[in-house]
Amino acid sequence: GGMSVGIFEERHELGGGWSSEEPVPGFIANICSTAHMQNYHLPIYQDIPEWEDYGARYTHTKVAHGITFIEDDTCILLYCAFADADPHQEKTAKEFAKFSQKDADTWLSLWEKCEKYWRPALDEWMFTPAQPIGVQDAFDRLLMNKDAGIDPLWLLQSPIQVYKDIFESIEVRNTFARVMQSFGFQSDMPGAGMGALIGVLYLLPLHQYVIGGSHQLAHASQRVILENGGKVFTKHSVKKILIKNGKAKGIKLSDGTEIEAKKLVLTSVDPYQLCFDLIGKEYLSEKILKRVENIERNWITITWYTWALKEAPRYKAEKFNPDINEAMGLILGDRDLDSLIVESSERKIGKWPSKTNIILCYHGGNDSLIGPPDRDFNVLTEQFVLPAFALSESEWKKMEKKHAEDVINVWQKYAPNMTWDNVIGYNPVTPFYTANQCRNFAPAGNWCIIDNTPSQFGRTRPIPELAGHRMPIKNLYATGSAWHPYGSAHSIQGYN
Repeated sequence: GGMSVGIFEERHELGGGWSSEEPVPGFIANICSTAHMQNYHLPIYQDIPEWEDYGARYTHTKVAHGITFIEDDTCILLYCAFADADPHQEKTAKEFAKFSQKDADTWLSLWEKCEKYWRPALDEWMFTPAQPIGVQDAFDRLLMNKDAGIDPLWLLQSPIQVYKDIFESIEVRNTFARVMQSFGFQSDMPGAGMGALIGVLYLLPLHQYVIGGSHQLAHASQRVILENGGKVFTKHSVKKILIKNGKAKGIKLSDGTEIEAKKLVLTSVDPYQLCFDLIGKEYLSEKILKRVENIERNWITITWYTWALKEAPRYKAEKFNPDINEAMGLILGDRDLDSLIVESSERKIGKWPSKTNIILCYHGGNDSLIGPPDRDFNVLTEQFVLPAFALSESEWKKMEKKHAEDVINVWQKYAPNMTWDNVIGYNPVTPFYTANQCRNFAPAGNWCIIDNTPSQFGRTRPIPELAGHRMPIKNLYATGSAWHPYGSAHSIQGYN
């Protein structure tokens, strides 16, 4: 846009959640952002074709997502909807038909409607700045389109209620319930059902990952910035926004240095940090301050352990469907749908979940950039747990080891070769780690910055007064995972 651009970053490198580390030498682990969807950067590749050449490259596995049931070692697999896998979702429907032909037919009907009506509307909605309440947007038009097949009741229901309303088999319901928790939707929260259904159809079948680890996106982005004249200043913490006569005039660094600027964009910032620390209460209305103070941000807190393994897990469910070894995401599940409601309740009262409820995410062994060619697997395990502030640093260190033991104990029930003898090493990421990785993840260690609740989704994320990126102070803008449309490590908010 003809402007001279400088980026001031508190950490030693750019990227935030686009971070990768080595659990052991020779293996790469994504410590925050790993599972990406096809829509994450749609216009970026059109506007910046060199981004892909510089390392922002994706690939995918044969199966996007699956679940294996402990009761009888069966499984359901959701095949990728890419052209070389299952673009019309017919293979996936056959998986559902093993448990319910009606659910298989329902899936194909929903998929047809998603491709014809939902996807074009949602692409427009996501890559368009949030519209004020009362102004019709692409999502509103989708809801009013009778041919799109959206039941208004889904807007009021919880994710579990929506899955019960649509699918008859407990197996198909459970295929989606746990993975939508990973997307940040609370299984038992009324009003979150439509968002969770969008995630199931619009996002999940197009699961993919960054070749070489998610930090490649940061490297590719920095190269584009530098080659176009931008400047990057790492280890430069911004303390205050300089404001004069209602206009943002620049920034003040922690060392006291003041830097003038015509326009300021706060990227990936926590709304609380933005309003109370960087701007200051005196410049904002009581209504904005109250709503920001009441933002919910303590629920999306997880352990992410990356495991470097000698050999791939060998699941008992291979006999039911050998393609289970091609799944990027896999739930170590059962037929107890209510366990997610119990887990949510336990966490909300400050109790560590009584059930080790694991979902796996791995690259299927076909990315030589994340591990040695003579090793099969680099696997991530996820469990939702307490927020960072619920335990002390020493308690988290003890829990790191205990949780590793819990994971192995559960894992080997589904894959008998998953004993400690198969583990080369692992990288434990807890909410305490996440809260200290980047300031915007604190104090809870929330990797979405704030929760994906119905009131913090779309045009009201993080609050209606700030959702459109323009701050009440002239020349000041804010963006990142805490903004429209929902929290995750994509380019949508920055593009808008």
